[in-house]
Amino acid sequence: MRNASVLVIVALLLVALATGGCGGKAATQPQGTAPGGKEIRVGIVPLPHYAHMWVAKKKGFLDEELNKAGYRLKWLPFSLGPMVSEAFAAGRLDFGVMGDFPAFIGRSAGTDYRIVAVASAAPKALAMVVKKDSPVTGVADLKGKKVATTKAAYGQKLLQLLLEKNGMTTKDIQFIHMSMDDLATALMRGDVDAGVMWDPLLTRMEEAGEVRVIADGTGIYEAYAVLMASGATVDKEPAAVDAVLKAFRRGEEYLRKNPEECTGLLLEDMRMPRPLLTKVVGKFNYSDRITDRFVVDMKDTEAFMRKNGLLKNPVAVEAFVRRK
Repeated sequence: MRNASVLVIVALLLVALATGGCGGKAATQPQGTAPGGKEIRVGIVPLPHYAHMWVAKKKGFLDEELNKAGYRLKWLPFSLGPMVSEAFAAGRLDFGVMGDFPAFIGRSAGTDYRIVAVASAAPKALAMVVKKDSPVTGVADLKGKKVATTKAAYGQKLLQLLLEKNGMTTKDIQFIHMSMDDLATALMRGDVDAGVMWDPLLTRMEEAGEVRVIADGTGIYEAYAVLMASGATVDKEPAAVDAVLKAFRRGEEYLRKNPEECTGLLLEDMRMPRPLLTKVVGKFNYSDRITDRFVVDMKDTEAFMRKNGLLKNPVAVEAFVRRK
């Protein structure tokens, strides 16, 4: 009788194992999550241009959406944008953020990645400035003056557009290539008469009473940052692309509805005073939609860069921008 009971218990255990009913890991894991799934590497920079993405990370939206799609997140902060480009070129990223100019430069040099979303647009976060007590009141006053910005960055395009709007070209000024830090020093010393500067330096110096804006990108230049994905990710992991975009949209919505809480979340990584961070973030539009206007703007930027010798090879914009 005892032997018969043992046989029954063993039989029940075998049935339970065969049907997965013994409480193993797969049975206790919530359906649709995959903490052990394929790793997705996201390169990010601690700048207000990507505030909604940081919110998506800190609120858990990014992990949640990737896990639901069967992936797991590897979040990789970089101190500077060019380091993201280098990581892409080395094959160490699946997603990453950067300005539209470095995106084109990398693509032209052979990096296999594509624009999958607009990260942000901020025409007021890029501006022509002069020292606060400068006699210059407008772009037209800059003829023959020393004007600086960083070459091969989007400030160069705004400079040219502002000059054209006022009937001039770069031949009508003394153009000087400078980093943003050098530009700040040069303006204060009086070594240059004006410069194209971007945030957060722009708002910091304006709030400190050191510079005055004489023109920004409003109406002529959107000053885009973009979200890139490797070619392999776009072609072979479309579910990962959709999950990342969905998470960032949730971050944008949460930031829009809860600005004060989100500013608090961003302080540690953005490393700037709360009032300054609040003002800078308020300049940005974080809608990720790739519109016809955006594609036209990208074609214009590609043509501008090619004309000014900033691209090694032409970039076919329609193939470079992923549209669903």
